[in-house]
Amino acid sequence: MKNCLLYLSCHLIWILNPSLGLAQHPDSLYKYYQQDVLARDSTSIQIYATYTISQINHRHTSSAQFLDSLEQMCAVSSWPKANGIFLRVKARFYDVSGNMDKALHFYNLAIDTLRMAGPNYANLSTALIGAGFVLLNTGLHKESLQTIKEAYHFAKQTRHSKNKWLALNFFGDYYYYSAFKQEQFDSALYYYLKTDSLMEEDQMSGYFKADNDLGLADVYRRLGNEKLSEKYWKRALEEAERNNNYGVIYALYVDKAEVFQEKKQFEKALELKLKAYEYVQASGYFEFIARANQHLYETYKSLGDYEHALDYYERYIAAQDSMNKHEALVRYAELQAKYESQKKEKEIVRLRNENLLQTKNSLIGLALLAGLLVGFIAWHNRKLHRKNTELKRKNREILLAQLKGQNLERKRMATELHDNLNTKIAAIRWQLEAVTPSVSEKAQSILTKTLELVDDVYGDVRLISHNLMPEKVEAMGLIHALENLLTQLKQNNKINFELVVNTKPDFQFASLTYHLYNIIFEMINNILKHAQADNGWISISALDDNILLTVSDDGVGFDIAEMTSGYGIRNITSRLENINGKWNIESSPGKGTKFFIEIPKID
Repeated sequence: MKNCLLYLSCHLIWILNPSLGLAQHPDSLYKYYQQDVLARDSTSIQIYATYTISQINHRHTSSAQFLDSLEQMCAVSSWPKANGIFLRVKARFYDVSGNMDKALHFYNLAIDTLRMAGPNYANLSTALIGAGFVLLNTGLHKESLQTIKEAYHFAKQTRHSKNKWLALNFFGDYYYYSAFKQEQFDSALYYYLKTDSLMEEDQMSGYFKADNDLGLADVYRRLGNEKLSEKYWKRALEEAERNNNYGVIYALYVDKAEVFQEKKQFEKALELKLKAYEYVQASGYFEFIARANQHLYETYKSLGDYEHALDYYERYIAAQDSMNKHEALVRYAELQAKYESQKKEKEIVRLRNENLLQTKNSLIGLALLAGLLVGFIAWHNRKLHRKNTELKRKNREILLAQLKGQNLERKRMATELHDNLNTKIAAIRWQLEAVTPSVSEKAQSILTKTLELVDDVYGDVRLISHNLMPEKVEAMGLIHALENLLTQLKQNNKINFELVVNTKPDFQFASLTYHLYNIIFEMINNILKHAQADNGWISISALDDNILLTVSDDGVGFDIAEMTSGYGIRNITSRLENINGKWNIESSPGKGTKFFIEIPKID
């Protein structure tokens, strides 16, 4: 059996790895196979595992046989990661079969085994991704998020493109879907766009591309941009239909149906959900089928059709039971308890070994020297830590002082504009009005137009001086000040601006209030001057210790490669550099412009 497996692996290497050369016959590859045991094992097992996963994902009847063969290969392998890879593939087998309990069990065994095997951590990243999605489907959302974050860390470390896409797309879903109680649509958009950018770099298509386009369609719909939503929805549908990705097609129809459901347009919602149900049955994915039954139950119940509602509710319960979700939750709790217990046992063993080592060590002088060295290092580290803390504090104080000084200067400028320049403009206007009756009819026409221009200048100077008053903005608060500004703009401009705020009611912008206001004011000014837009959007949210700001419009856009550092861009860049902010821009001709800005809080 062992020789048969080795020979079969050689055939797979020959078929699936063109880098070895098509001219090589499996007999010659078998000799190559015997040269380096470790290289032989790692190559053959990786390829055979990949092929087995493909069989499992396509639900071929031969999946179990391939899994048995992989187990035998790994059992005789000298490669440390072999058993971990087999456990990961076995977990995927139960995952696809809809047995969440066994899937979670084998994913956790795989994770523990691959951790112990050490670098490279690409396979550990894949196992964590699988476990994260099983935790998600069993309702452990926070635990799922932490697991996927760890998977993303190892995916970046090992440059595993597929796992990076999956993790980033998951983050987008986490901030989008109401089930996770987040609904931070600008954050969801950020992760979906980041995933899309990476996929474009890797020239990715197929299931993952269609799934991410679905996310973009959903989040643009929630942000009120129906044009972009429909664009990505159609693109996702075309990609999914081309590759028979029934799970994505199901999600496309059911997500759109949920919007109609929220609007209480239950007939339209039912039509889309029934269409989605056809595709979810074809997908054969148990988790999606369970969700589809739940969706139809809710819509039929809303329509008062309790006979159909009961039918689909019973199907939903049966599907949930078949996936052993309750057992998976119990198993996860047991695993957590065992993990904590094992950590304590290992710590006890470690301490015992240290005590034995110290007891047996006759070189007391060396031990003392080592202790002194450790003490010196610890003292030095504490000293460095204190210095770093003090340096950060001083930098923050300097930045706050700079901001205070800038505010004082702006206040002086605002006073000069209001008290001096505006007074002089008013005087000019009065003198022109006094001259008007005594001049010719033609001159009166010119004076009338001149007076209109003087009025415009007077109004502009008043608006600028008003917006330069830091204490007014800070007294009103950023959000109230922005709402007041947008109200003024709506009275004087054709562009409709909307403000979306995703922060807690008691969130404080503190010393950044006026600077954020001015950055947004500058960007609005750019839209008014250059965008030729009908609509503009300002979105403000907070994530950890950062403030996220998105300003977008549906105007003419431009080619970023041809972007020049105009006065507005220089102003924005300068303001952001002063407060350690970062920015990015997305635009193309005819498709509007989006600014993404991230600013750390300083107090």
